[in-house]
Amino acid sequence: LAILGGLKWVLRRVNRWVYETQLGDKRHALPPGDLGWPFIGNMWSFLRAFRSNDPDSFIVSFVSRFGHTGIYKAFMFGNPSVIVTMPETCKRVLKDDDAFKPGWPTSTVELIGKKSFIGISYYEHKRLRHLTAASINGHEALSVYIPYIEENVVCSLEKWSEMGEMEFLTHLRMLTFRIIMFIFLSSESEEVMAALEKEYTDLNHGVRSMAINVPGFAYYKALK
Repeated sequence: LAILGGLKWVLRRVNRWVYETQLGDKRHALPPGDLGWPFIGNMWSFLRAFRSNDPDSFIVSFVSRFGHTGIYKAFMFGNPSVIVTMPETCKRVLKDDDAFKPGWPTSTVELIGKKSFIGISYYEHKRLRHLTAASINGHEALSVYIPYIEENVVCSLEKWSEMGEMEFLTHLRMLTFRIIMFIFLSSESEEVMAALEKEYTDLNHGVRSMAINVPGFAYYKALK
């Protein structure tokens, strides 16, 4: 037990030794926190909380251990990271374009694409969004689909009202997929929708995972 305890103590400090020592004296200015296990960091506890009925438990664990500082160090998506939780700090991060630049995990960039919405400049983003949303941009364009949308929403609400307890988000996503397919693909096929939803679910899990391209991992499945 003593040996296992010592091994655990060492492993829990590997990330700190590897990444914090590179900062020299600046490491003393780091916020409180926990860099987790080697390579994995805090991702296991993050994903476990994210997929549970209490996703806030991930941040709550930092607050309970390190206090209500509003800023914590962690190791997320394969990189040492800083988590901010206070509204005023989040506002500064989101609005101060000179000090903070948009960034995404490696898995997200590789799966969604370096030339997708997440990897291009503001002006390119605006241009691409205009091109892709042209078919549904504005009341005149959307008015063509209003009867179809309304019919499907009413039908779905009536169906859901008879189901008793259900997972609302799942059924709402299916309704959204049906409408998107009709607008962009002119298809109402249940088989196509089910296949597309499965692919989207696999991709979505991979986007939120570490970029481990090994069978059995979400990123590997999403990449396929």
